[in-house]
Amino acid sequence: MTERRCAGILAAVLLTCFSFPACKACGEKSSIPAERPCLAGVVLKPIAPTSFLGIPIQLDSAQLAAKAKKVLEDAKAFAPYAAKRPAAQVSLEAEVFSVAGATVPEIGAKVHLRITIRPSTVPARFLEDIGAVGQAPLVKGDVDEARAAFQRLAERTVEDLLLAYVARQKLWEGNAPEIVSALESNDNELRVEVLRIVAARNLRDLIPTVLRLLSDEDENVRDAALGTLVALRARDAVKVLAASRHMRDAREMRKILDAIATLGGREAQEYLSFVAETHDDEEIRDMAKEALERLSRHDVTR
Repeated sequence: MTERRCAGILAAVLLTCFSFPACKACGEKSSIPAERPCLAGVVLKPIAPTSFLGIPIQLDSAQLAAKAKKVLEDAKAFAPYAAKRPAAQVSLEAEVFSVAGATVPEIGAKVHLRITIRPSTVPARFLEDIGAVGQAPLVKGDVDEARAAFQRLAERTVEDLLLAYVARQKLWEGNAPEIVSALESNDNELRVEVLRIVAARNLRDLIPTVLRLLSDEDENVRDAALGTLVALRARDAVKVLAASRHMRDAREMRKILDAIATLGGREAQEYLSFVAETHDDEEIRDMAKEALERLSRHDVTR
């Protein structure tokens, strides 16, 4: 499970989001824009009550489902209903709880969002499988305050998840400035997804921006940038990769050498030969030799 922290939706709320395994349009090469599905419905699984100061508190499930539907409709996340159009089913699970041991009484809401599409031939980018946990302090700490606060926190957590989904979908059809802005975000998971969008849409004008991300502090972002540059066949990346600061990290070097071999070209061959002959780490020299052999075989079969 990959964990990421998002900016709070309220000053008093700390929202921690985490992604569950889902196919997030990896390698997707469908035409852009793709046909948007319509909204089939919002289903909220039964929510168990929680105990606060010994008193059971139950969320209003109908209100929570209505809130989710309104967020999606207001954002125009899906296309108008049509009989033969693919349909999206939105499924929500929610759990509320008290935070034990806190100096100030706190409550929490855990929400899991899943979006499935039928038929399944629709591009995978419309699928979603993600969760969030929101926590908030209680000023008074009494039951009446808690009852309203639990509902409010659950609704805001649902809203945040759905709006994040909508924002990602819009980026698939966004213009270059919007995509560049997303790539400069502090949200690493968002940047990874946007890099997939750049690759899928073949946005070669953004290669200079992607090149800068090869030196990002986050490994997942670096890996996604590397994959995007390979998908775009950006041989400009060879020179940047050759100056990598990870020259002595065997695990990182394997990824770099493989990418350089895949990109190919004279610079790639010269760099791989140099590493294979001169690097002081035998493991990395062997990796460079293997990459050079792959590059040579690829050149022969062209």
